[in-house]
Amino acid sequence: MADQEVQAIPIADCFAGASLPELPPELLTGHPHLDAEHGLLLSSIANLRRVCVDQLRFQHCGHCDQDRRQHCEGTLVSMLGDLLAFILEHFRTEDEIMRDSLMLLVDREVCQAHMEDHAAISGKVQEIVAALDRMTTVVLIRELDALLMRWVGNHIALHDILLVRWLERDGSSLRQATLACD
Repeated sequence: MADQEVQAIPIADCFAGASLPELPPELLTGHPHLDAEHGLLLSSIANLRRVCVDQLRFQHCGHCDQDRRQHCEGTLVSMLGDLLAFILEHFRTEDEIMRDSLMLLVDREVCQAHMEDHAAISGKVQEIVAALDRMTTVVLIRELDALLMRWVGNHIALHDILLVRWLERDGSSLRQATLACD
């Protein structure tokens, strides 16, 4: 079992079956770049769900041999590093859009709440990193899965859709430039 590797799967395959619900249409922002990044995040969640042989039933990692525990922990550590790098880049992109579109000047409170949400999820992922323990990897996988699924829906609905609406408000030049890059 220790030699099983987590393989990335195409985003379209993430939505098949019961392993990951399809992103509801109301969470599509209409911004190709942001929607693609949200799809990559869903792909990461799907990959996370394949690390443990039975993440739903196992209460701890004592059911697995040492090689399997080491493999799962190593895979989770790698995924957490990739996830942190990805979300920080994604947040930088969104923060730049807010700043460049002048939204930060016009609606500072909305932008501050958006950026605070970015900081909060980054902090939660870092807490999971700090809690790494080979015997509780499965618990951390479940916590990260629940955290990301909850956060994706809430963040997109509360913040990203408003950001894209701001960009679309008047056919702004930033909107045209942003969409032209995609």
